[in-house]
Amino acid sequence: MEEDEIKQQEIKEEEIKHEDLKMSDKLALERTVLAADRTMLAWVRTAVSLISFGFTIFKVLQYIQQENIASVVRAQTPRNIGIFMILVGIVPLLMAMIQYRHTLKRLQAKGHLMFNPNFLAANMIFLFGLVLLITIVLRINLL
Repeated sequence: MEEDEIKQQEIKEEEIKHEDLKMSDKLALERTVLAADRTMLAWVRTAVSLISFGFTIFKVLQYIQQENIASVVRAQTPRNIGIFMILVGIVPLLMAMIQYRHTLKRLQAKGHLMFNPNFLAANMIFLFGLVLLITIVLRINLL
C-alpha cells in the first residue's frame, strides 16, 4: 500500500505541462485521448444495444403474457428479464464512464469533462437506461 502512495507522489511531482512536451509526445498524448474516446463510444454502443434489447424483450414478453398467446413460466418473468438486461447495459456503462474520467484526468487532457461530447452521450444513455429501469421497476406504463 505504501509503495502505491510513493509512486503516486512521484508521478505528481513529475507532472509536466502540456506546453513543455515535444511534438511527438503531444501527438502520442492526443492518440491516447482518442483511443479513450473510441473505447467510451464502444461502451455507449454496447449499452444502447443491451438497454434497448432489454426493454424490447420486456414489452414483447409482457404482450405475449397479456394476450395469452403463450404461457409465460411466471408472471414476473418479463419484468425480471427486462430489469436484468437493462442493468447489464447501465452498470458497465457507469464503470466505463468512471474509467474514462480517470483516464482523461490522468492524461491531463484539456477541456472540461462535462463539455466532452463522448462523456455527454454516455451520461444521456445512462440516464435513458435509468429511466427505463425505473419505469419497469415501478410499473409505469410508457407505451
